[in-house]
Amino acid sequence: MPAIEQILLIGHTHHDVGYTNSPRIVDEHHRRIVAEVLRLAEADATPRPDQFRWTFEVARPVLRFLDTAEAPEREALRRLVTEGRIAVTGGYLNMTQLPSDFELDAAYDALGALRAAGLPVRTEQHGDVNGIAWGTVEAARRAGLSRLVMALNPDHGRPPYEQPTGFWWEGPGGHRIFVWLSTHYGFGEEWGIVDGDVVAAERNIAAFVEHLSGRPDYPYDLALVHAGNDNRWPTPLFLDVVRHWNSVPGRPPMRTATIDEALDLLEAQASRADVPVVRGEWSDWWAHGHGSTAREVAVYREARSFARAAQTSLGLTVLRRAGTPALAHVLGYRRGPVRLRDEREVVADLARVDEDLLLFGEHTWGSWETYSKPHSTFSHSHWNAKAGFAYQAYDLARDLAVEGMFRLAASAPDAVTGDGVLVVNPTERDRVEPVDVEIDGARRGRLVARAPAFGVAVLPRPEPLPAGRPGREITKGAYRAVVDPARGGVVSLVDLRDGRELVDRDVAHGLGAIVVETVPSDCDHPMMRSGKDFHPDFPGPDFDRHVARGDADPEITESDDLATITWRAAPFGLPTATMTLTLYREVDVVDLDVHLVKPARLEPESILVAFPFAVADPEFLMETAGAVYAAGTEQLPDTSMDWYSIQHAIGVTNRRHGILWGSFDVPLVQVGGFHTGLWARTLDVAGGQVNSWLMNNLHFTNFQASQDGTRRYRYRFAASGSAVTAEQVRVYGRNLLEPLQARQYAGPVAAGGSGLRVEPADRLLAEVRPVGDGAVRVRLRNIGAEPVAAEVCWDGPGVTGGGPVTVPGHGLAEVTLHRSRAVAPSTPTTRAR
Repeated sequence: MPAIEQILLIGHTHHDVGYTNSPRIVDEHHRRIVAEVLRLAEADATPRPDQFRWTFEVARPVLRFLDTAEAPEREALRRLVTEGRIAVTGGYLNMTQLPSDFELDAAYDALGALRAAGLPVRTEQHGDVNGIAWGTVEAARRAGLSRLVMALNPDHGRPPYEQPTGFWWEGPGGHRIFVWLSTHYGFGEEWGIVDGDVVAAERNIAAFVEHLSGRPDYPYDLALVHAGNDNRWPTPLFLDVVRHWNSVPGRPPMRTATIDEALDLLEAQASRADVPVVRGEWSDWWAHGHGSTAREVAVYREARSFARAAQTSLGLTVLRRAGTPALAHVLGYRRGPVRLRDEREVVADLARVDEDLLLFGEHTWGSWETYSKPHSTFSHSHWNAKAGFAYQAYDLARDLAVEGMFRLAASAPDAVTGDGVLVVNPTERDRVEPVDVEIDGARRGRLVARAPAFGVAVLPRPEPLPAGRPGREITKGAYRAVVDPARGGVVSLVDLRDGRELVDRDVAHGLGAIVVETVPSDCDHPMMRSGKDFHPDFPGPDFDRHVARGDADPEITESDDLATITWRAAPFGLPTATMTLTLYREVDVVDLDVHLVKPARLEPESILVAFPFAVADPEFLMETAGAVYAAGTEQLPDTSMDWYSIQHAIGVTNRRHGILWGSFDVPLVQVGGFHTGLWARTLDVAGGQVNSWLMNNLHFTNFQASQDGTRRYRYRFAASGSAVTAEQVRVYGRNLLEPLQARQYAGPVAAGGSGLRVEPADRLLAEVRPVGDGAVRVRLRNIGAEPVAAEVCWDGPGVTGGGPVTVPGHGLAEVTLHRSRAVAPSTPTTRAR
């Protein structure tokens, strides 16, 4: 254990998109902070320990600054970064676990603008949030980042190791990044540093150094101290702390530094020491906050599905470039586009959607008084701005997706008039799956759609279902289901292919049951006095769980293609809810829709939808951004096992059989049973239960104190007669993220494939996106551990590029296709990452 030989003080501001003020205001202030930092640095040009140095904690404000900066400002920034006076980090914002891998890639892609401006970016700094997706490791390495600083907030969770320390985090593909698990950045204010309170700072830093010197597991000879806090405007006051500290002889010297310089020193010392190497998910304790705004999170997830569909259909249209879409004369949502965007507009609008998705997926949910003053105008205004990111993304992505459908349908010289349900498949595989569609603006219909890879189909409109009849049992295709409203849901679901019962009958409630958790009225748990004490240091509280039950017979409707059973139940303290289970003749999936009306309530509560699957000795394979991990075993130590924020899919499996389960709208789950408030260090599994955690208000600061609203929450699952694999989970989740797009349509249609082929389609996930000047980028994601020799082909004239490329295990490669009338290279443009 070396003695502490120096103290590095890192000046920065913690970047919240909101919290201290409205996101509408804060985002612009952060852009202006860049110019203020340049002014302060230029005014302090003499090298010395207390010279002004600064780290931009996230990349977004610097990117926004570069958009409008004059040449002298850009040059000053480049020079100060080159001199080591300023560091620019590589995280776009401080993100939650909501964003998917394509959103993370959009964030990392933005770093190209920094490097083009001469700004090296090597480190990602992440503050406040208690976790980050495992796929971040591979994505960060592809983006040229090899270090991650996690300044964890200790509220509502635990760090994987004592803060501070360092370790190597290994990604699914074997790449590693060095992680500095730092102290909470808020100590910069709490200890008096950012305000120049030299007495308080001296006392707190001395205690910190003494503690580090006594730790046998701390193999570093330096102490890193944050001089920052939430949205702090940069000032030189923290430099007084350096001068005061160094005025006392006998102490380890203190100096300012950037995060890059600090990580250079810490990483070098870690390389010589025996520090841990860990694999797995950094499951976020703070993710329960995603359940504080169920409706807006669902809107955000819809928006990104539209975004993926839009970029694919519009990219394919660039390559085909033929036909005349059926334009409308009214700006109406049941009609087609009234005009077509040119290529530059398409590229710009897709980038706007990316930006809004990332701003919503950022970690700041509300203001610092949202929980303490839930009815204040400021709290409502703040949430309006935050929620606006989801709705802006939804509006624009949906409009782009509709335009893409109309353009792709007509984009061939042999298009003929079609009238029915237009279906677009935005993925590399042929798909057969249920779709919902609005018919004549008056009813919704459901049908099983078939569509070729990257292709178009037109299907007959679904007929209205016949009148319902009372009953408790339906059989269709692969399954037979029995519903008992008195037990809240499905009490038997048999896979007719092998006779296996899929519902655990030892659980007291049925599948699809709504379970409401409340705190007993006489509860004396500390969280009842302070929401901050819903925390591992105070296990509990014990929740009462109320299963929603009904007494009326379910209603059955049936056609040749599908059968539905609908039942109603009364959740505790809520209006009656409606659940509908649907079975299909042609496909082996089961759909469950939950229609819920939620009044506002300030008392602590949770609402879950239960899926008690009969899978003995299960393993839970969880889809996170860019990876699949085994809950409980492929996680960093002490990360959240009470709840998880997934992308869309889970595999519930043993060595014999399993279930593929997914949610379109809801990211939060508890697996193996109910775990709220356990603060468990190991995953206690009572059975194959997946509990979808719709909503909760177990918070204390900026998450919403209550929520209300009416919404349908959608689930899809399927039985597997063999063990479920991580690759299957990955594909299943992607298909929920990118469902077949369907809408009623009358106009020109060229049914069939578009001309784009990706091979081998069963080992890759492909993303298509127009990038301007007649170019279309195809990104290939390898869902397995072994490299894949892939090929991207265009079957038709007028397109150059494409060709073979090797996609690394759990990695990514790019192939660019060019419309021949655009200026394009004559050889394939490929890049493996």
